[in-house]
Amino acid sequence: MGYPFQVPSRFNIAPTQPVAVIRLKGSDIDQAILPDQPLPEKEGVLMRWGLIPHFAKEIATDRPMINARSETIGVKPSFRGPFRRRKCLVPADGFYEWKRGGVSPIPHHICLQDHEPFTFAAIWEAWTGPAGEDWIETVSLITKASKGKMKKLHHRAPVIVEPKDHNKWLRPADPPDFNIFNQLSSDIDEKLEIYEVSPYVNSARHDGEQCIKPATTDQFKLF
Repeated sequence: MGYPFQVPSRFNIAPTQPVAVIRLKGSDIDQAILPDQPLPEKEGVLMRWGLIPHFAKEIATDRPMINARSETIGVKPSFRGPFRRRKCLVPADGFYEWKRGGVSPIPHHICLQDHEPFTFAAIWEAWTGPAGEDWIETVSLITKASKGKMKKLHHRAPVIVEPKDHNKWLRPADPPDFNIFNQLSSDIDEKLEIYEVSPYVNSARHDGEQCIKPATTDQFKLF
């Protein structure tokens, strides 16, 4: 998947920072796509991680909307519009989750067993300031109830979309297709590799390969 810009290598992206996003060309102007029409070409853009609803009067900085729940995405006011018309994909080759229950949360890195890139299901929105002085495109990742290996780590997991389902996910649906998540392949959940990493990743100021370095050599017996 190519981009019309250079995407820097990142190992620790924090909320409100830019992430690479794949969307359909024309989706930024709500270009109509009929159900029987082929999809437009895809394009790569950078967006701020943490969706800002189009109706927001100002940018909230305390709790950015970095995730949207698959169970309620079609009805929540902040997400239902983007779910209909502005679905997108966020490419990555890994992500982090923290196992809780002890003295302090323990960070873990999750990737595919073959370490190949993959894509998260996501939605995006455009926000303009009260006087039209700003134009910010923002994105939220979609989560679901976890299962398999992820369930032992956390009760929620990001929705990963396999290549064969990219177009199915990206196609706009108005009225919304509430069954779309049941149509996406879930085999990917069994292809994950999970291992503990150092608390070094807990700081958003830290980046680089040290973030994904295993904290133990016994990583394959964790789950």
